[in-house]
Amino acid sequence: MRDSFFFQLDNRLHYGVDWSRGLGDFVKSLGWHDIAVLIDASVAEHNPYYREILPLIAGVVETLKEMRLRGSEEPSYDYLDSLAADIRALSALDGIIAIGGGSAMDTGKALAALRTNPGPALQYRGFDRMTVAPVPTICIPSTAGTGSEVTINAVFTDTKDQRKLGINGRYLNATYAVLDAEWTMSCPRSVAVSSGIDALVHTLESFMTSNANLLTRALNREAFRLLYENLPALVEAPNDKARRQLLLLGAYLAAVGLFNSGSGIAGALSYPIGVHFKVPHGIGGGIFIASVVDYNVERGWYDYAELLDMVEPHPDWSAAQKAKRFGVAIRELADKLEVPRTLSVWGITRGNLDQVASLMLPLQTAFNQNPIPFSADKDARDILARHTA
Repeated sequence: MRDSFFFQLDNRLHYGVDWSRGLGDFVKSLGWHDIAVLIDASVAEHNPYYREILPLIAGVVETLKEMRLRGSEEPSYDYLDSLAADIRALSALDGIIAIGGGSAMDTGKALAALRTNPGPALQYRGFDRMTVAPVPTICIPSTAGTGSEVTINAVFTDTKDQRKLGINGRYLNATYAVLDAEWTMSCPRSVAVSSGIDALVHTLESFMTSNANLLTRALNREAFRLLYENLPALVEAPNDKARRQLLLLGAYLAAVGLFNSGSGIAGALSYPIGVHFKVPHGIGGGIFIASVVDYNVERGWYDYAELLDMVEPHPDWSAAQKAKRFGVAIRELADKLEVPRTLSVWGITRGNLDQVASLMLPLQTAFNQNPIPFSADKDARDILARHTA
């Protein structure tokens, strides 16, 4: 864990169940007259809350352009460019409100930056390649998971190279985040679980990365507690707004930790299988994360004991015992949420293991953030083998 570090957070948070009923007045207080609302089409069609909130926004602005984004787990740079053309064609634009899951919020943040920075989106992949500040954004998650409402990243698929690449940096953060559980109540269970597991992976990998520091660790511990205690509500009490609200906060804190200290093995493994086999990103990470914990514990990394102490204290146990139990607890939680243990449902089996393992070879830089050495050839293949049949 680093004792010298830089920490970044440039985001104003509005938190509370039903806070969005004041969204119209808030937009008016910002002095916005011409805005675009980007919303995932499924949220617009199936979430009655949107039909209540939209008139409140429309009633206080001169021009409101509604853009419904087609549902996509992996939006492409080509799709982003087509939307950027529409945004650039607007005669005036004071701000963008993006409502939906991570894909919708990533798209909203990227469009805000592409409004002021010319050219194709792909030229901005990497870090801090934007040179002009974006128009302001308000991001409102309809799932508790990705944390895009607070991160400085937006991820899209390069269809030519079949790789997921991010536009990242200081101009890729949302100006404002709104965490209101009302937006999450119509989210399908499978999507809610995938997003929630994604947040859990974020906080565990941020906690364990070699770039972690005292501040990110503090955020990760609280994020883990909130997520571990409230994720079961997605299957046990899906209508419990109070617990869904706490999940939003857990995902937010996990994301702050993640972009300040980095990710790890499970998240990295899930990207190529998402592009090539359409494995939902959160579920992919959820399949691998307990095995990653086991990998580290088997090699003597016991810091997970701190996390177990927060949810299942065993004062007489050694750190090694707690860390070993932690891996079991994470697997039990994934089972409770019905996360598959194998990748066979997406066509990944022992028969094509070599092909899938080869996709991991370019990921060594990401794997290097793990606190225990992990190789892109042998160790990645071994983890994949644990989850194929």
